[in-house]
Amino acid sequence: MEKSKMHPRSFVLVARDYRSGLPLEISIEGGIYQRIETKPRENSKSLPWIAPGLFDLQINGFGGVDLNGDDLTKGQFELLCQKLFENGCSHFLATIITRPLASYLGILKKLETLRQELSLNCIGFHLEGPFLSPSSGCRGVHRPEWMTKPDISWLEELFLASQGNLKMITLAPEIEVETSLRFIKKADSLGLAIALGHSEASWEVIQSCVIAGAKLWTHLGNALSHTIPKFNNILLNVIASDLPYVSLIPDGKHIPAVAFRALTSALGPRVILVSDAIAAAAAPAGNYFLGQIELEVDNQGKATEKSTGRLGGSTLKPFDGVFVAQQLTGVSWRWWWDAYSVRPAAVLGIDHGLKEGNEASFCLLELLPAPVLRALYLKGRKVYP
Repeated sequence: MEKSKMHPRSFVLVARDYRSGLPLEISIEGGIYQRIETKPRENSKSLPWIAPGLFDLQINGFGGVDLNGDDLTKGQFELLCQKLFENGCSHFLATIITRPLASYLGILKKLETLRQELSLNCIGFHLEGPFLSPSSGCRGVHRPEWMTKPDISWLEELFLASQGNLKMITLAPEIEVETSLRFIKKADSLGLAIALGHSEASWEVIQSCVIAGAKLWTHLGNALSHTIPKFNNILLNVIASDLPYVSLIPDGKHIPAVAFRALTSALGPRVILVSDAIAAAAAPAGNYFLGQIELEVDNQGKATEKSTGRLGGSTLKPFDGVFVAQQLTGVSWRWWWDAYSVRPAAVLGIDHGLKEGNEASFCLLELLPAPVLRALYLKGRKVYP
């Protein structure tokens, strides 16, 4: 139920709180939650559920559009953003994978120009590379010949080129530990979140990175050798570390159900969800590119590099990811919704919950007979449907 007022982003709605199931009356003005009050229970079952907009830290592409392509157009970027709206994603980081070092400046400037011109749901950028481990088990589909050690002057140049909207970098700290620690400290001073990943770092190195300011492990369980030591391995090192957050890809393809359940149990509220989506997400099966990497996507949505058969990102849609995670683990969708909204936002220092004074970016959804997104609002403005 929604009652419009004069201001296009000033209205009152009544919906069920995704956490408690209780009806809430929510007053929104100027894109902000002004008042949130619990209302009596009667007729609550007829109300839609309300939950924060989904927040994805790792979008490489979507809806047939590759963010890593050099020929990206404004129309394509807008299409990608709209397709993410259709799948409940109110905020995302455009993710650039490993590429020649000199090419990052140009693509970041281009993406920042598009981001500013359209002002939709892209809130900044995540660089997954080029500071990754080139080892066969860690590199995934990233090109080892383009990997290098962290460079602080390069970081400062890119941060300026992005006009401060470079938000996250994933690196493998063991490639040069002392340089990595200095890099992490510098990034932290600039307000960037550093994630560790594509790495075989020891527990001691991970802990040193946490002290320096590292916030996250990127898609644990992937970019990992098939054969690892019984006890001295990256899974246990990350679980035993003090990293505040660890991301998992809940598509049922990157991590088998039992392993996904075990990691969830071990990590608890440190878990966040990411899609690691490529252009083939919300698009038909076929051949796609991730930058210069050619991928083949089958009818089940599994994306693999044509030349090696390695997994190359996912075709997961954010709204679906919440409920796939529930199916994989038996843990309530309500818990997983926080893992795909409130907690990813917290990695970037953003308070994204249903809370007075916060930005009014939210989903309205129904669960029966099957989960369906009814509407998405961004800063109090309806952006889907």
